[in-house]
Amino acid sequence: MNDKKQLSTELKVNFPRQREQLLNILHYVQDKHGYISKDSMLDISNHIKMPVSEIYGTVTSYSEFKIKNPPSKQLKICTGITCINQGNQSLIENIKSRHSINGNLFKNGSINNISIDELDCGFICGVSPMIQINQTMHGRIEINGLKQLLPELFENEQ
Repeated sequence: MNDKKQLSTELKVNFPRQREQLLNILHYVQDKHGYISKDSMLDISNHIKMPVSEIYGTVTSYSEFKIKNPPSKQLKICTGITCINQGNQSLIENIKSRHSINGNLFKNGSINNISIDELDCGFICGVSPMIQINQTMHGRIEINGLKQLLPELFENEQ
């Protein structure tokens, strides 16, 4: 069974054909695939009888929804006040300098197939600075710890 037909079947089984289900369906697709593709939006449109343009508008209005297939790993660096006070800026500056990034690290895009995003607060301030790799949080991170967790981020080093 191809993915397109499989998603249509899953929607029929798991979600009533109601517009009110849109956010539930979008979260389901995002969790399952890591992003919401154009084909997924078409399947959702057919399922709940909503124009694709409205679905696209909803998807792009929420920062947690992605419309592009994400890199294989996601690194989120906490930028809460405690992490700032505990040295997260040295992690950010180290990554920027190693990859010759002059602007905002978080607007740079992926590096070595790792997306790097800002996490407003990870809420584990007792072990700051913290990072999140995919869905796993790591505390008391220094650059050597980051190198061990994501060696591909530093693969061009001597």
